[in-house]
Amino acid sequence: MTTSPGPLDDRTSSSAEAQAPFTSAPLPPPPPVPAPSATPSQAATPSPAPSMEPALGASTVPAAKFDVTEPTSPFAPLRTAPPPQIFATWWLRYLLFLAQLVGIAVVLLAEYAGDFGELGRSSTIVMPYLLCAVLLVSWSALAMTDAARLVPATAYRRRSSAALVVVLWLLAFAAPVAAARVVGWARDRFAVDPDDLAVVAVTVAAVFVCFLVVWMPFRYHTQQAHRIGAPGRVVAAWFWLPLLTVVGALLINALGMRDTLAENGMTDVERTVQVGVLFGLPALVFALATWRATTVFDEVIDLRWRRWRSEWEQTLLAMTMQPPPGPEAPTAPPRS
Repeated sequence: MTTSPGPLDDRTSSSAEAQAPFTSAPLPPPPPVPAPSATPSQAATPSPAPSMEPALGASTVPAAKFDVTEPTSPFAPLRTAPPPQIFATWWLRYLLFLAQLVGIAVVLLAEYAGDFGELGRSSTIVMPYLLCAVLLVSWSALAMTDAARLVPATAYRRRSSAALVVVLWLLAFAAPVAAARVVGWARDRFAVDPDDLAVVAVTVAAVFVCFLVVWMPFRYHTQQAHRIGAPGRVVAAWFWLPLLTVVGALLINALGMRDTLAENGMTDVERTVQVGVLFGLPALVFALATWRATTVFDEVIDLRWRRWRSEWEQTLLAMTMQPPPGPEAPTAPPRS
């Protein structure tokens, strides 16, 4: 007795016929389920040979996981070269600060003795400040040399140049002398024609150019301080603090200090006090700012050098703790 298939049997048979292949062979078994610890990518790709696993693992370990105290840790050198030789500039800082204090004392004593003439005509005053200039330029050249050896140049920061900083300091020393001559020439022209606007424009331009030229070596030191990681504000204050002190001293003199001291005639003490306010106070602030800026710059250079030496010593220690290399694999003879 045969029965006709119902609607459900028709759907089942038709789907089975669509899915089943036209063969009498049994269906293949399902693929094995991967282990819970294996990821889908690991399950899809075959595992490498056991002899290749250590080599692949060593090449993918980052350098940050290197530990000197662990002999089995992979070797990643911190430094590839020993620290360079740098100059000891601390003695230049001390001599520069001492020479600046001596220069201030010489100016005040010369004024008290009544022998204070023009700066360019008094050898007693010129010699200490000439020594200060030589020490300052020498310190800058050596500091820039050390910075160039320790910190390489980048795409946005040029390498420190000792020759460039020497040229900038020489221009900064010559700019006030040139500006003073322009002001003297303008004073003579004003005596002939007080309404000459061209002389006023030339004088203002000369003073402005003098200001920019004097600021250039300080700006260069500020840029190099940023490059090596030193606080740039301290180096920038090397220029701005003495300038603000000069403005304050001029205001004190303009607000009546000179008239108060000259009521009954200027004595030696009163002249010395006036020179101490107008010159001694800004010079002392400049000496303190110079000491702070040079000390900060040298300390950062010293810290960088010590870090380089420490990393180089760790690299040498890690090299001595590396296991000896294994035997070389035999090579196949060349085919004839």
